[in-house]
Amino acid sequence: MDRNTHARQAQLRAQAIYLERPESAQTVHRGSAMVRDGLTCTYEQDGHRVVLDMPHAIGGSDDGPPPGFYARAGICGCLAIGIKMTAARENLHLDTVTVRIEQDWDNRGVLGMEGANPVASDTRICIDIASPASEDAISDMVARALNSDPWFLAYRDAQPVHTAVSVGADVV
Repeated sequence: MDRNTHARQAQLRAQAIYLERPESAQTVHRGSAMVRDGLTCTYEQDGHRVVLDMPHAIGGSDDGPPPGFYARAGICGCLAIGIKMTAARENLHLDTVTVRIEQDWDNRGVLGMEGANPVASDTRICIDIASPASEDAISDMVARALNSDPWFLAYRDAQPVHTAVSVGADVV
């Protein structure tokens, strides 16, 4: 079985299960990031581990990409995979999906400097798709994919975020 057929069949099977038992679709992802000495950070989730750091210019050791790298990788990867998943479910053949991102930043914001916003002032996402399907069919499918893509929607739409802070000598 080719990988596209496998993706389609697995998703259709998951949809059938979730239709029958919607509660089985509920999940919680848990991860943690820890910084000890300097700015080098280790994030762990589900047995996977990545290292994040900041550039030397602002006090990091450059031992890994900065957090924004992973955020941009997350949205680009999620969009590319989500578009491919949607196409597979709809039996629409795509040769390749490439997602590019550009963001404009004022780096003073992350340093807490007065008058500078720490969030991107503009985000541009470009999606390139190679496919024998019609442009209309692809555009319609991409619109459906975007409307169900969690990281695209997290960038686009405000959502609730809750924080809790614990302070103590024995907190790890």
